[in-house]
Amino acid sequence: MKSVSTTKQVRLQAKLYRISLVRWVDVPIPAVAGLTLPAAETKGAAKGWNAILRFNDDLDRVTLLPGKRGSYKLAIKVELLRAAGVDTGDTIEFSLAPDTASREPELPEEMRQVFQTRPQLHERWLKHSVAMRRQVVRYIEAAKNPEVRAKRSWIFLERLAETGKLSS
Repeated sequence: MKSVSTTKQVRLQAKLYRISLVRWVDVPIPAVAGLTLPAAETKGAAKGWNAILRFNDDLDRVTLLPGKRGSYKLAIKVELLRAAGVDTGDTIEFSLAPDTASREPELPEEMRQVFQTRPQLHERWLKHSVAMRRQVVRYIEAAKNPEVRAKRSWIFLERLAETGKLSS
């Protein structure tokens, strides 16, 4: 992650708990009320707020979600927790700051070129959540070989053209 200016931030402590495979902490609403967190783009009824998480000298872009009465819930990546040697039941210290940067992913070259020539396909792409678009781009970019990245891009472009969906 690029260097982030965190002029306004709050330090917190919270106990980790586990739901399925995800580790969560509860963040009291009053503790972050002064941060003026930007609203996250969400689908459905749940509303989220974008923040920068600083934990164990690592930065991560996170979304606070509605939680128990009087608090937000925040998922923390297991990789960060493993690196710090903590898990469910442990109390962790972290800080949060507003994340005002765009969450829109940078498109792979193949997709960018196709979207320029086929705007209707780009509109279908934009109908999906930013989280879904980021996940697709991360999957494409995870390939080490440029040919594999191009192939993955074309798989999603064809699926988008045929069904209007990114998932199968």
